[in-house]
Amino acid sequence: MDFIPFELFIAAFISFFVIVDPFGTSAVFISLTQKLSKTVQRQIAVKAISIAIVILITFCLIGDALLNYMNVSLDAFRVTGGLLLFVTAFRMIMGFHDPDQLDSESTAYKDQSSIAVFPLAIPLLAGPGAITAALLFTAEAQTTIDYTVVISTIILVQIIALISLLGAAKLAKFFGPTGNSIIARIMGILLAAMAVQFITDGIKEIFSL
Repeated sequence: MDFIPFELFIAAFISFFVIVDPFGTSAVFISLTQKLSKTVQRQIAVKAISIAIVILITFCLIGDALLNYMNVSLDAFRVTGGLLLFVTAFRMIMGFHDPDQLDSESTAYKDQSSIAVFPLAIPLLAGPGAITAALLFTAEAQTTIDYTVVISTIILVQIIALISLLGAAKLAKFFGPTGNSIIARIMGILLAAMAVQFITDGIKEIFSL
């Protein structure tokens, strides 16, 4: 699949936006940090976004070398990545990313700042789905401009996520529990469709060899 820079930006932006789900993640964020001060909430949000950006960009930079080192073809990775994306989508559709599903897990951590690492940075902001998308898009990048577009898109989506986290209380109040749940499931369906497309493309290429 060959992209021109603008098409690459649109494809990458939609993919990362659906996977990261800034609005859904903000609902989780406010649920986990509602008892903390605004200053601490801001620190956790910035830390989570910073960790997510570092993780995704790192995989963008070493992804191709990693695939070559492990002797894994891009088509095989497409299929595997598609399956991982589908699992992420299934969890979104079934509500496993809802605040009440993650709240009990986060209480195991005495240090509230660890929320920035789990579940915010991983698996919500930079989980298997986002990492897979980063590897797939950079593996298909042909020029320095393509790589720049992918990395810029990752940063843009994470900035949107940061804004959503900082305004989480207002967003949660605006959409309400039902609205947040509906958004998460709609995005899950869209992500599932993209996952199936990844799998289909990979299988076609494998059997065409």
